[in-house]
Amino acid sequence: MIPSFAVKPPLPKSATRLARPVLLPVALALLGALGAAPALASAETDGIGQVGLLIGQARVVRKDGAVEPLKRGMFVHVGDRVETSASGHVHLRFIDNASVAVRPDSALEIQAYRFDAQRPADSEVRLQVDHGTTRSISGRATEVDKNRFRLNTPVAAIGVRGTDFIVQATESSMRATVAEGAIVVSALGEGCSAAGLGACGGADSRQLTSDMRNLMVEVQRGEPGARLVPVAKSLVTSKVAGTEERMAATRAAETAARSAGLQAAEPHGRNDSAAADLLFIAAESLPDLNSRPNQDAQLAWGRYTISAALNDSVSVPFVIARLKRHETVGSAEYTLFRAEDPGNPDRLLRAGDGQADFRLTRGQATYESAGAVEAASIDGGTLSLNFGRNTFATALALSAPSAGKAELRMAGDVRADGTFAVRDRDSLQYIAGAVSLDGKEAGYLFERGAGSGLFRGKTLWGR
Repeated sequence: MIPSFAVKPPLPKSATRLARPVLLPVALALLGALGAAPALASAETDGIGQVGLLIGQARVVRKDGAVEPLKRGMFVHVGDRVETSASGHVHLRFIDNASVAVRPDSALEIQAYRFDAQRPADSEVRLQVDHGTTRSISGRATEVDKNRFRLNTPVAAIGVRGTDFIVQATESSMRATVAEGAIVVSALGEGCSAAGLGACGGADSRQLTSDMRNLMVEVQRGEPGARLVPVAKSLVTSKVAGTEERMAATRAAETAARSAGLQAAEPHGRNDSAAADLLFIAAESLPDLNSRPNQDAQLAWGRYTISAALNDSVSVPFVIARLKRHETVGSAEYTLFRAEDPGNPDRLLRAGDGQADFRLTRGQATYESAGAVEAASIDGGTLSLNFGRNTFATALALSAPSAGKAELRMAGDVRADGTFAVRDRDSLQYIAGAVSLDGKEAGYLFERGAGSGLFRGKTLWGR
């Protein structure tokens, strides 16, 4: 039975409904896009991309001329030039989940990289392959507006109509093939400036699609335009130490985890408002909730972007969160990963029949209204689970400069696998979470409507 603390009157129901449900399951986009809406880099030090894989030797030439050897996990910034040696191979992952593989003896310059899903016209992605070979898998910036992406070579401009293509460039020529989607290639010159965005178009441009398997598009310096020619063997996708397979496997793992998390987060049952309203949020001095997670914890929030979103120190990159953990519930942006238990292959909750109160250890929140997002605070909380009845009840005190104070109050059933998800459309509340298999830790993501906007966030609890 849910414990009875000090009786608290029920919250008034909000009269304002949101224009869109934020955490309902969404269709998954393909490859790097994955349906997420990543935020811009939160600080200059975060960069706009990160080295996900490094083989051999490579370096980065910074905008100020400083030269550094590349290392796995290093951030890259606008103005950086990535250079690989004869044995070097680098994979970059950008803030919109785009991927670029820079192959041996190649140089890629990041001339511009800004992604804004709320204002697509403000997005801008411009890359340049000075020489060598790169493979580009487009991300959300291209999905939102294909006209805001450009990849240049010394002799040609490439606009995209799809996601996956390979470019080989020298000072005097360029060749490209398409694995998925389509590209439009134009010779640089009058009517096609390297400073532009999107495809140049025109009678001398050529479109190459993935259906044209035996053809590539080519531009030679001095020629008026692009032309389609039989594919060259040097542009057939290579497998450098299995990196392409690993890249594809990572994308597949992301897609599977996100899909499973969204499915598990589908609400079931009704919110037990009577039980939730009985909870008392004690006034106490909380530690810094928005702090980096314990890497040894059983539960970890994994995000599908390189850079953390506004006011988020709680999450870690997906590839870190899933180490020795499996997915539970999630949204389009995050999944809560839970530690594996070899002795519990069915992943069933084994916490006995008692009742337990949890302490809030970490939490993060934002408030969104009319397209603007600001940092919010979690000012207190309580979570109680009854393992005999398989029920939970929780309350959070929330506040934001634009919204003032609000409280989230939810209660309901816990599934046999330790997950729970409840939505109350009347009070504009939603919660989806999971308990560690031994019942020692818990975590959930939440929504709470307030005024004309929405509190959103995620929590971690322990006992």
